Amino acid sequence: MVTTTVRFFIKNLLTFLLPMLIPLVVLSALSAFLTQQYVVNGIKSNNMNMLKQTKENIELLFNEQNALNLHIIASTTQFMNLKDMLNKPLPSAEDYQQLAVLKNFIDSPSIASSYIDSIYIYLNNDNQRYISSVTGGFIELGEDPDHLWFDSYQKHAHHEEIWTESRKIPRYNLNDEIEEADVITMYRHFKVSDDNTGVIVLNIKREYIERRLNDLATAKGQLLAVVDQQGSVIFHNNAKYELSSEEMQQVISSKNSAVTMQTSNKEALIHMIYSETYDWTFISVTPKQSLYTALTRLLRIGAVLMVMALLAALLLAFQLTKKNYSELQIIMSILNAAEKGKPLPLHRSKGNNVYSQIIRSLLQNFIEHNYMRVQLSESQYKTQAAQFAALQSQLNPHFLYNTLETIHWKAAGYTDGPNELTSIVEHLSDILRYSLDGQNGLVPLNVEIANTKSYIAIQKTRYGERFDIWWEYEEELEKYQVLKLIFQPLIENSLQHGLSRSDQKLAVKIKIQRYGNLLRLAVIDNGDGISEERMVELRTRLFSDTADANHIGLINTQRRIQLAYGHRSELCIKSRPGRGTLIDIKLPIS
Repeated sequence: MVTTTVRFFIKNLLTFLLPMLIPLVVLSALSAFLTQQYVVNGIKSNNMNMLKQTKENIELLFNEQNALNLHIIASTTQFMNLKDMLNKPLPSAEDYQQLAVLKNFIDSPSIASSYIDSIYIYLNNDNQRYISSVTGGFIELGEDPDHLWFDSYQKHAHHEEIWTESRKIPRYNLNDEIEEADVITMYRHFKVSDDNTGVIVLNIKREYIERRLNDLATAKGQLLAVVDQQGSVIFHNNAKYELSSEEMQQVISSKNSAVTMQTSNKEALIHMIYSETYDWTFISVTPKQSLYTALTRLLRIGAVLMVMALLAALLLAFQLTKKNYSELQIIMSILNAAEKGKPLPLHRSKGNNVYSQIIRSLLQNFIEHNYMRVQLSESQYKTQAAQFAALQSQLNPHFLYNTLETIHWKAAGYTDGPNELTSIVEHLSDILRYSLDGQNGLVPLNVEIANTKSYIAIQKTRYGERFDIWWEYEEELEKYQVLKLIFQPLIENSLQHGLSRSDQKLAVKIKIQRYGNLLRLAVIDNGDGISEERMVELRTRLFSDTADANHIGLINTQRRIQLAYGHRSELCIKSRPGRGTLIDIKLPIS
């Protein structure tokens, strides 16, 4: 039973688990594959769009320098005069008026644009003077703490038109203390004439640009940076992910817009856009780990769902196995009862599924068939036992029959003809012959009546006029079959108990009637009757297996009727003390 239960549990578990797990695994794998493809393609597209947008925005910030350069080219005369003013020991009042016009030219964008820290314009002059958006007039190198820009200019003056540096500008605050401003400085050469050259210095606030970069929607740990050709980072967002100088140089040297590279930190997906205007490279570095955050979350959800599906399948399999085990116990109890010949145990199945209905139907048919076979075997056994007992009882009557024939001839020989004794012997011989013939079952009613009359004739010779018997029936009923020797035990019972009273003549009436498919045989007498207590005892013994010496004829008749007709027959006894007794038998007829 334990092995069967385990098999049921495994079968039920697979029945519930496979339909849940297979679609879930396929869906999870497909979702993971599609998500991976979508993430990679989506990140590539988003990063390239982000880099293009960043490139356009940053280039727009530095376009102020182009406007300054165009204005210088368009105002050649003014800037030629500016060089003269820069070379003079002391500018005149007229020079200061013209200087004010030029100052407005560089102060206007500095004031209007919050991202511009300062603008310098320098023309080569002997006094190393320049004009600045942070001062009111000319300023000489050394008067302002910021003078490193001039060194960079001299270093790049002969071979580069535009270059960029990341610098910290020293400045005096209101307390005459030096503070540093973090800026990105862009240098641009300009030429007023062949021998008049200079530089425009545009200082952009780093904080402003990096704040703009940080405002962009990036993946977790994604680095956005702008790098020059030397691999130096000009500015970047606040991402913790960093590349070394060698790694940055390797990225710049790559000609592909998207590469995957194993860095010192982690494997990363890198996208690039090159700016020809400023010779910059805009770079996006996305750690692969952050690319698959959604995929990892999806896999975790899938794992949780699988665990939940497993638990649900275990619970359902346990409940179904418990139910199947209960049904098996019921089946075993029914089989054991059928095997031992006991009545089928009552049970109620709570299930109403097809599987349970099939089991109940097959089981009910099998058990009922088996039970009926047992009952039939028992009935056949009882019939055979009764027949065997009848055969045994026939041995002595057969011998007696032959002896009676001898007595008949001897008695007739003594009187030279029939006499009362020969009449008794003839009736007794008829009764014995009727009992010993081969028909042990049903006989026509007229044959049974004739045999019963022979028995009554013998009893008349014995008791004389102490009783009267008369018949009441229609002749058309004589064709129906009845059980052999069915009247004799009933009449004998009436005579035995009715003739014990000597003060009244016994009257016995035998009434035969038909009611539909039933034939009613009634034996009615006016004897002493039966008391109520004795009646209860008689009815109890009549339908039990115990024998009763006082009513053996009635008990035998009841059992023979049950064996021949089953539940379709009925034997009923009614009696009133001092009034008489009625024995009523109903037999089915066809």
